[in-house]
Amino acid sequence: MLIRRLADCPPVPWRNGAGTTRELYVDDDLRVTVASERSEAAFSDFSGWSRTIVPLGEGLSLLVGERPEVRIPAWSPFAFSGAERVRARLAAGPIDAFNIMTRDGALVHRMLSLPLASPPVPRKIALFLVAGEVALPGARLRAGSFALAETRSESKEIALLWLPPGTVALAFELAPAPG
Repeated sequence: MLIRRLADCPPVPWRNGAGTTRELYVDDDLRVTVASERSEAAFSDFSGWSRTIVPLGEGLSLLVGERPEVRIPAWSPFAFSGAERVRARLAAGPIDAFNIMTRDGALVHRMLSLPLASPPVPRKIALFLVAGEVALPGARLRAGSFALAETRSESKEIALLWLPPGTVALAFELAPAPG
């Protein structure tokens, strides 16, 4: 299982230069980052990718294409196409936002509630611990830790994870795209 700490990931500029992000995991088909939203900036173009953003702390509002403004509360996921024009409005000043992106046609992602109530256990799970701490076999995760389970046995460890009171975790199933 791959484990990374947010504190060990240096900030890198957004593609459009309007902010910074910390890359927890990046490969050809998956991007997992925590962006620092410091101003009401436009999002970078990620055409060909499906995105989900989760505000960490105070919420934010998004202007997505021509649609009405969407208010996203803290810890709530919002999915959209990486090709859409998106602009953020910050509800209460600067925040961080968790982002997971999968390349269209390669992978899909969906948020999970832990522990999973019933099988089947996904083959791959991405987990970001926002608050609290949890123990996995061979690792203790603290707030700001990311784990990527790439086998069914590793995924089972996360899928059955009991979250102590006060713990906030974001878990996503990763699966091959249909077709």
